[in-house]
Parts: sequence; C-alpha cells; structure tokens
Amino acid sequence: MIGTWNWTETYKVSNFCDADSLWNYQLVNSAQKDNKFKLEFLEMGYVIFYSNDVILWKERVVFESKNVIENAPYKYHFVIMLNNKTNNKMDVWVGQDSLLLNDFPKDTDDNCSEMFNHFIRQ
Repeated sequence: MIGTWNWTETYKVSNFCDADSLWNYQLVNSAQKDNKFKLEFLEMGYVIFYSNDVILWKERVVFESKNVIENAPYKYHFVIMLNNKTNNKMDVWVGQDSLLLNDFPKDTDDNCSEMFNHFIRQ
C-alpha cells in the first residue's frame, strides 16, 4: 500500500440495503484535468490526501484489521483508523495496482447507499 494512488472515479451503490438484488453501480464522478485527487501512504505511517496537488490533510495511520482475500481483484482488506480515532475509519481494499476506498469521507453517503472511490498506483 506504500506509495501514491491516483483517483480515477467514484461509484455510488444506491441499493446497498437490498440484499436480494445485485448492487447497482452508478458512476458519479471521474478524474478530469481540474478535478484530481490522490492518496499517498508513507512508510513512516502517515497518509496524505491531495486535491489538485494541494494537501487537504495528513493523518497518522493505525491499522485496526487486515484480511487476506482469496480469488478477488483485491488481495487485502484493511480497516484504518486515522489518528487512532474509532470514529474516523477508512475501509480500503488493495490489489497490486488498484485501491478501492469505501465510504470515505463519511459524509458522502445517503441512507442505504455507499460510495466507492477507485484509485490506481502512480
């Protein structure tokens, strides 16, 4: 996970609470020349979030959990507590060249919907 990850797009699953159907993914935003985000995970235990190459925030990374995923496009699932705060968690799935960030920032979701932000390794 160490390194820089460039955001490519955000998808919304509007029927997240509907257990009887396939999730309906809708593209809600994608990277543009003037709309670029990236995450940088530093070896010293920090993550930096950028918008158009301007630092929006820098937080300390504390891993709450790590799971290995078999037969999936992402090899690992992490739950990260930023600055060790339980109310500020990131759900992250990481593959060799792609990263999926779920439900972050927390204020992007509606009731029964989830946001998924896709990043690729720089």
